[in-house]
Amino acid sequence: FHIVGGVACVLTIAVPTSVNGVDLSPLVVTFAMLGKFGIAASYAIVFLYATEIFPTVVRNVGVGVSSFSSRVGGIIAPFAMYLERVSSIHVPLALFGALSILAGLTALVLPETRGRKMPQTVDELEQD
Repeated sequence: FHIVGGVACVLTIAVPTSVNGVDLSPLVVTFAMLGKFGIAASYAIVFLYATEIFPTVVRNVGVGVSSFSSRVGGIIAPFAMYLERVSSIHVPLALFGALSILAGLTALVLPETRGRKMPQTVDELEQD
């Protein structure tokens, strides 16, 4: 979902609002909403995945750090809109899109948890 949201944000920049008198604003809004959907879906999934990836003995800390990181991002995100004052209106969308794509690609290197027993200790995690 991160990659879908990031690509949609980048596509929002690429689509002009009108071409030869044809209004393309609905297409721009569609890409923007698709980006919002991707980010919202990935936000919900991060807590599910975090509980599966951390061993039981450190699961509370791992989920807490994940939650903390998402909250810090939520606090900083509104300030990114000030970037359009010093550069272009497209900079915040490009920033959010690029970071979302990077997050999605980074998640691909995390271990697969489907059909596997959840680790109970750090030693079990290190053995896998």
